[in-house]
Amino acid sequence: MVNGVSLNYYGNNSYGNMLNSNDWVNSANDATNKVKEDLGISDSTSTNSSSSNKTGSTSSSSSNVYTANSTSGFLMGYQNVLKDLESSAAKLQTSQANNVFQKYDAALKKAADGDEEALKALSKAEDDVVSSMKDFVDNLNSAISYLKKNTGAGSGVSAQLDSLKRMIPSEKTLKAMGISYNTDGTLKLDEDAFRENLQKDPSFTKELVGGQYGLAERVGSKATKVLDSSVDKIVGGNGSTNSSESTSKTPSNSAASSTTFPGSKGNMSDSFMQFASFARGGAYNLSNYYAVSMLNILV
Repeated sequence: MVNGVSLNYYGNNSYGNMLNSNDWVNSANDATNKVKEDLGISDSTSTNSSSSNKTGSTSSSSSNVYTANSTSGFLMGYQNVLKDLESSAAKLQTSQANNVFQKYDAALKKAADGDEEALKALSKAEDDVVSSMKDFVDNLNSAISYLKKNTGAGSGVSAQLDSLKRMIPSEKTLKAMGISYNTDGTLKLDEDAFRENLQKDPSFTKELVGGQYGLAERVGSKATKVLDSSVDKIVGGNGSTNSSESTSKTPSNSAASSTTFPGSKGNMSDSFMQFASFARGGAYNLSNYYAVSMLNILV
């Protein structure tokens, strides 16, 4: 007996189940998935596809970039897009540990003696650099396309798009990396040209892509900064409210005023905006929100 309560009572999991953190996590994940389902979004907001022509050029496209039906949906989709962009950029950033250029440089040194195994390792390292570059360009295109499709989510979204585009260097610099523009403003990577530039001048190519002022470094750092920004800063304080009152007070001639999304789920956007933190480690991200709520109830 402990304070009049039998130890067997705890052993039968009557109380222990209440303190089972795994159950809370599972409940939080289920609730998160339900919110995502209600908002009409998936864990992966974009699926990149590519088609290669006879010259080896690869045109990247985002086959699943969508227009969100609420500010909440936009924020969750944008977070996923930025995480993919940040992750792919990190593989190319020379400031990051175990980046592909670091591995390529090491393989290049070992292959100097002409050893067959070392040459195979160099070829593999080269393929990894090209593949990582392709993934990065695809994810950058996804971010650009996603922002273009969701400018109605708030006045800050257009600013987000312009800010991201400013991270892209001049066409002359892009050409030196084997990159050009598609007609829709997205980027196109010529994998053969990029590979050739890498072979001819590895140091220069590495600097253009992953150096201190390189494309991947600038874009990756930008993605990280936005992920750590507040919701209000991202949407410009003009998030969807689905409120006829707020709509009537906003002049209809403003493009940013069209922030009421058709098909949004009642006040879900309003509730989401009360606790949503765009920072990845925030105490009140979707999963933690439900877990913390359960803890508060028990306490």
